[in-house]
Amino acid sequence: MHTEYRLPAEWELQSATLLAWPVKEADWGEQLPAAQREWAQLITAIAAHQQVVLLVAPGHPSAVQRFEDQPGVHVIEVDYNDVWCRDYGPVTMVRSGQRLGLDFYFNGWGGKYPAALDNRVNTLLARHALFNRFEFRQYLFALEGGAIDSNGAGSLLINRHCLRARHPNLSRSEIDYELYSLLNIDRVLAIDIEPLPGDDTDGHIDTLARFISRDRIAYQSQASRDRDELLRRQLEALDGDSGQAVELVALPCPRGTPGNLPANYANFLFVNDAVLVPAYGVDSDEEAREVLAMALPDHSVKLVEAGAMIHQFGGPHCATMHLPGALG
Repeated sequence: MHTEYRLPAEWELQSATLLAWPVKEADWGEQLPAAQREWAQLITAIAAHQQVVLLVAPGHPSAVQRFEDQPGVHVIEVDYNDVWCRDYGPVTMVRSGQRLGLDFYFNGWGGKYPAALDNRVNTLLARHALFNRFEFRQYLFALEGGAIDSNGAGSLLINRHCLRARHPNLSRSEIDYELYSLLNIDRVLAIDIEPLPGDDTDGHIDTLARFISRDRIAYQSQASRDRDELLRRQLEALDGDSGQAVELVALPCPRGTPGNLPANYANFLFVNDAVLVPAYGVDSDEEAREVLAMALPDHSVKLVEAGAMIHQFGGPHCATMHLPGALG
């Protein structure tokens, strides 16, 4: 138990964002050039606000050369299976300037995909000079960064469907015990809903609902009326830290995207004073940007292309892991 550490909210100060460069043709097929274009744009958008730590698989010197001289981008050559480092990167807790990177067990979203290399990334990062002010601790509990969302004040938002799928042999109370003790939280705020069509994460919370302040949650409106009512009703039942119901901000449903893909706007990304919102080339993109801009007036809210990302069932939040505090 890390009683002295706290799990910060994503809108708190960040020093860097971790990404992994898409290089595997087998994963992307003809989408690989489009994916690399989107990652390059995302890296540039993040680097305008904070440092970027970019993982590049060994044997790709052109990718290293492409970014090694880009201001604010630090390239680390390391093997990985997949680019979605939100789910295998370090979940970082903070304490008066100190950083504790929690290295949870990652099993490829319940054994769906190979993950041995992903599961070793944090071990290798812990040995890198960029992380010499981080402490790392490993745990056998399977927990992905996209499955949790913190308000920075002790409340953790989850989707029980996801954690139940990941831990079929544990009871609800046993899962909650791990969350409370490992993340040093005070409350688990839970919904329980099946994943979006095409979502192979079993319903990560970062595709459904996210804290945007201590007592406010932006949630993804659903295409199905019944499903939308179920999600909203569950969120309305949650109490904020003030003891009152949390305030809800509805994000529009992506209109015009393929129905078999988990397109959503809840996969937005905080980068210090900015928010990057996935764009799919449809009319609702700008509406989603405007909703978040109204809700977050102190942030610059920008769209980033995510059409190729969503064809591999991810978005800008899935593709990144925030690193609070100071590097090096």
